[in-house]
Amino acid sequence: MARLAKRTFVAVLVFLALSFAGLRRLDHLSARPVELSEFSWLNKVEIYTAYVLMNVLGAPLYPEIAKEASLMLLPSSDGQEITFESDFFLESRFIQNALDNYSEPVRLAWPPNSYGLGNAEARIALALNTGTLHVEDGKVKISVPCTWPKQSLSNVGFPGLLDIRVQEGLFWILEQEGWIHPYTAVWEADLPVN
Repeated sequence: MARLAKRTFVAVLVFLALSFAGLRRLDHLSARPVELSEFSWLNKVEIYTAYVLMNVLGAPLYPEIAKEASLMLLPSSDGQEITFESDFFLESRFIQNALDNYSEPVRLAWPPNSYGLGNAEARIALALNTGTLHVEDGKVKISVPCTWPKQSLSNVGFPGLLDIRVQEGLFWILEQEGWIHPYTAVWEADLPVN
C-alpha cells in the first residue's frame, strides 16, 4: 500500500510539473504576434497538443465547450451545422433573462467576469458565447459559430488566485493551417413552460 501511495504521489508531482511547464510555454507563445509566419511547425504542434489537453482536462468541468472544441479536430466537421439536444443552458440566469425578454433573435455575449472557475454562468458562457438565441416551433435554439478569433485573450482559472490567460489567436493559427476545422454548433431544447 505504501508503494502505491508513493507512486501516486510521484505521478501527481510529475503531472503538476508538466502542467506548470506547459502553461508557461503556452504563455510564452501567447506573447508573440498572431501571424502565421511567427510560428514554426514545432510551435504549431505545441499549440495543437495544448488544445487537445485543454479539451480533455476541461471536459469534466465544461463538457459542452470541450465537445464543441473537440469536434473541431475532425475534418468532417468543416463547414457543417451540428445539432445537439440538451437543456443544460436553461439553468442560466443570463439565458432565462434573454428568454423572458425575447422578441427577436439575440446575439449572446456574457460579461467578462462570467468565465471564472466557480462562476455559475461559466460553463454555459464558455459554450455559447457569440451564439445567437432564437425561439422557433416551441424550441429554444442557440447557434454557435465554432471558430477562433485572431485576436482574443481569455482569462480562465480562479480569479485572484490562479489566472490563466489564453490567447485564442493561437488556435486561429491552427484553423488557418487546416489542423482544426470551423463549423456551427446548434444547441436546442424544448421551450420551458412558465
